Amino acid sequence: MYLNSTADINSVVNWVNEHGPGMINPEVFYSKQLLDTIRLDANQYSYYRYADEMPIQEKADKLMVRRWAPLRAHTVPLTEGVPPVSDKGSVEKYEMEADQYGRYMEFTDKVDFKVVDPVVAHYSKEYSIVAIETLDLLAQHTLLTVAQKFFAGAVPNQGSLRPWSKPTIADLRLIGLSLKKQLVKPRSNGKFHVLVSPEFTYDMLDDEYVQNYMKINQTTKSMYDNGVLIPLFGFDFYEVMNCPTTCTYMKADGKYYFIQYKEVAPDASADAGYTLANDGTTYIEFKEVEVTAAAAAIAAGYENDSRTGKPASYIPAHTDYDAGAEATVANGFSILKVQHTVILGKDALARTGLAGEGNAKMYVKPLGSTGVLDPIDQRQSIGFKINSVGFGSVRTEAVVDYINVPTQLNV
Repeated sequence: MYLNSTADINSVVNWVNEHGPGMINPEVFYSKQLLDTIRLDANQYSYYRYADEMPIQEKADKLMVRRWAPLRAHTVPLTEGVPPVSDKGSVEKYEMEADQYGRYMEFTDKVDFKVVDPVVAHYSKEYSIVAIETLDLLAQHTLLTVAQKFFAGAVPNQGSLRPWSKPTIADLRLIGLSLKKQLVKPRSNGKFHVLVSPEFTYDMLDDEYVQNYMKINQTTKSMYDNGVLIPLFGFDFYEVMNCPTTCTYMKADGKYYFIQYKEVAPDASADAGYTLANDGTTYIEFKEVEVTAAAAAIAAGYENDSRTGKPASYIPAHTDYDAGAEATVANGFSILKVQHTVILGKDALARTGLAGEGNAKMYVKPLGSTGVLDPIDQRQSIGFKINSVGFGSVRTEAVVDYINVPTQLNV
C-alpha cells in the first residue's frame, strides 16, 4: 500500500478505520510513516544532508579514519652512485563514536492500537519530525565544534563583536582565500557552500559588492525577485530557517561570558563598570558578564508549550549557558546575540554508525506488551529510536564558523 502525503494522513486513518482491524498492521504503518517523512523532508534539514556516510563495520565500537601526509617534490639532483634517502609515511588518525537516540510517549488504554488511531497517527508524524531534527542538531553541533572561527570584521574574538558587526562579502572573500591556501576543495561545482539565515540575506542585498554586481551586470532580477543570493566569489548560498543563534562564548579561562548592552544618547556617560562604543550611528554602553554553571544548570522536567501552556516535551537535565545568560541579564539591558554562518568545503562532515543501525525505527506497543528490555520498546506507547549514529569530520579545515551579528537579529 502506498501512503498519501503526511498532509493527507487523515484520509488513510479514515480508510483503515472504516475497514476495521486487520486491514493494515499499525506498526508497519507507523514505521513507514516515519521513514517516508524523513526521506521526503530531508532537504529541509541542510546540516544533516551534508554528512558523508562512513558506517562502522562488523563489531567495532568506533570508526577509525586515517589521513596520510602528502609527499612534496623538490629539485635537488641525485648524486652519481649515491642512493637517495628514503621518504617516510606519516599518518594522522581520527576516531568517531556512535550513540543511541530516541524518544517515546505513553498512552492510556483509551487509545485503540488495533486500528490506526488519529491521535497516534498525529504523534507518529510528530516523532518523524523530531527524529530528523535530532540528526540535524547532532550534525550542526559537530560542525560548530570542529569549525575554524572567523568573526565579522576580522575582530579577534566574540567579545569584540558589537550590534553593528554585520555580515559582509568582504569577510567571505577573506574566508575563501584562507580555504584555498589550506588546499580545501570546494564542496561541489567549484563552489564552497554557505548556510545562511534570512537575516543574513536581508543584509547582503545592501552589501557594496552585491550592489556593484547588480550595477555592473545591469540586473537585479534574481535577488530582487525572490530575495535569493546568487553565487558570488566562489560561494553558493543556501538559506536555512534553523541557523544557529547563540549569545555566550568561552574564554581562555574556561568560563562562559556574554555581552549585555543598551543604546544610549551620543553625549551619554557610561554607568559604572560599563564601556561606551559607537559606529558613528549607533551608540551603546556595554560590559562582559560571566555566566556561572549554577545559573546555566537546567533541571530535568517537562517544557511547557508556548501556545497551550501545558507540558509537552520532557527535557533531561543539562547545562545551557545561553539560558543562564537570559536569567542573569540586567534590567533595561539586552543580550548581544550572534549567528553562526557555516561555510563548508569537501569532506567537512561524516556520519557513522553500525552498518544497518543508523535508520530511525518506530515502536508501537499496545496495552499488555511485555518481555522486552529496551525501555522505549515497552508499555502502551509510541516512540522512535536510532540505534547507532555519530558525526565527525576528517577535514576540519573544510569547516568555517563565520560569527556575525545581522542587523535584524537583535531588533
